[in-house]
Amino acid sequence: MDMVNILSFIPSWFLSITLLLFLPYIFIHNIRRKSSIKLPPGPRRLPIIGNLHQLLGNEGIHQTLWKLSHIYGPAMLLHFGSQPFLVISSSEMASEVLRTHDQKLCSRPYSQASKRLSFDYMDAAFSPYSDHWKHMRKVLASEFLGAKRSRLYKNVMEIEMEGVVRSVTSHTSSTIVNLDDMFSSIVNEVVCKVAFGDSYGEKKFNGMTLKEIVDESLVMLGVSFSDIFPTFGPILDRLSGWNRRLETCFSHLDGFLQMVIDQHETKTSDQEKDFVDDCSSGLTTYEVKALLMNVIEGALDTTAITMVWAFSEIVKNPRVMQKLQNEIRSFIGRKASLHESDVANMAYLKMVVKETLRLHPPAPFLMARECVSHCQIGGYDVLPGTRVMVSSWGIGRDPRNWKESPTQFCPERFENTPLEYFGGSSFDMIPFGGGKKRLPWV
Repeated sequence: MDMVNILSFIPSWFLSITLLLFLPYIFIHNIRRKSSIKLPPGPRRLPIIGNLHQLLGNEGIHQTLWKLSHIYGPAMLLHFGSQPFLVISSSEMASEVLRTHDQKLCSRPYSQASKRLSFDYMDAAFSPYSDHWKHMRKVLASEFLGAKRSRLYKNVMEIEMEGVVRSVTSHTSSTIVNLDDMFSSIVNEVVCKVAFGDSYGEKKFNGMTLKEIVDESLVMLGVSFSDIFPTFGPILDRLSGWNRRLETCFSHLDGFLQMVIDQHETKTSDQEKDFVDDCSSGLTTYEVKALLMNVIEGALDTTAITMVWAFSEIVKNPRVMQKLQNEIRSFIGRKASLHESDVANMAYLKMVVKETLRLHPPAPFLMARECVSHCQIGGYDVLPGTRVMVSSWGIGRDPRNWKESPTQFCPERFENTPLEYFGGSSFDMIPFGGGKKRLPWV
């Protein structure tokens, strides 16, 4: 006898009374359940927009959230639209997110842009934690970042740096050198030659350079209306032209990557193999494109920005510049230039690099994570669906960890300190993330 037949034998008045008797129980149970949940503190939110109004102003979002964390604590809950975000601003809380509860917080939030630009989550950065993600990460780490490729990196980098030195020394002392353009060019040359076997520089593809394609992709990977307003956001994305802009961006990215793959299909056997060649034999075309997208979007812009920050801090601090120059001169001696073996032994240079990454990580926040299972961070409940933003910028300036002038550039703070920057045993600085989803080269 099915459920419909059973209900037909029960009087309607009995069902009504039963429902009325159970309603108070359900109501009280829900109240108790809500009261037992201890959510992280945060500023009051407004209807519909949540805390979006608190991001308005001339400061960057990372600076605004850092200041709010001084009021509400290192684990702070905000709502952007209807979407809850947990903002982490201390190494202790970061350790809980990236190590203690890594399994429950290792997923990436869904977004239309990340799905489209990663070729339906075929990549190693945006795809959910799964066997496919593990395989793609392994391919990226071994084929692009492994020992086999490091020799090519070394050769290409030395050639490019020799060209840069010649270019800079050819300028007069009064000539302004654009470091941003110079370092972007270096990184573009190195990454493209190692990954694609060719240099694309200022070449245009459908009217856009590779750097312009990458920059537009990074913009589109930001937050859209749909990400924070699930109900009516898709309508706003369509009316604002965001959907059309995303498809145009994907068309340029896909067109460039397809051109690269097509060029490799005509290579002869005597030509040196690169990343595309090594990947193509075991992966689908979409998987190869997705990994290439990770390479160019993860390396081109962020690496150049970090190099610019390093030189900017060195120039602003004559004492640091003098000390670094002395170390370089001591290693060069009578040689014409430095080599990689010299750099590996330059202690003060390593301190300068660490201090640069502490104050100026490649991105102010690690890639967002999403809670897939209820957990507790700092004694607060984090519910499924909550997106987690770890402020690598704020953690690197936290006075609880960096007691002596945390906002000042001082490489000596790393002297006789084993602290590294890969989110392993310490989370005092995490420019490259930590846990299962950290960048594969750290």
